[in-house]
Amino acid sequence: MRAIMKGLAIAALAATVIGAAAVLYAVKTMTPVVVSAAVNATPATDAQDVFDETLAQLERRTFTGRAFDFDGELRAQDCTFLTYTLRLQNRGFFPAEWITLTVEPKEGDALQLADPDAHVLPARGMGDLSATLLRAGDASDTLREAEIVCYVLGRRVALTVPVGG
Repeated sequence: MRAIMKGLAIAALAATVIGAAAVLYAVKTMTPVVVSAAVNATPATDAQDVFDETLAQLERRTFTGRAFDFDGELRAQDCTFLTYTLRLQNRGFFPAEWITLTVEPKEGDALQLADPDAHVLPARGMGDLSATLLRAGDASDTLREAEIVCYVLGRRVALTVPVGG
């Protein structure tokens, strides 16, 4: 009888240690990790349809992206689209849901185009997320701060990373 109780006590202790380790790992890995980041600059004249549609949305007041404090005139030959793409890895046990990417503007940035999709990163999964800025001028300075916000088990998780360069 004593050997059985000793075995049960050891099994209970082992289960407690394993459970505590799993909880600590789950809490530690709740925030997705940025594996890589890239920026692609496209002259607005090479994406004339997107540029024209964006300006039409601004005129109709149906633009759903973010408009920054920009007072100048937007002309395709003077603008550049900067697309920031981040590869995220979710090392946790739970999916990261409602993921959004917001890029902090610099002087000369006019707009961030809207992302109509609701992004989900499955548990132990990897995926890409992108955001596109419309910049008046060239793409000489692409370094920005990007904020990634998601929800894991209903809890808001945010991280800020430098992107571009």
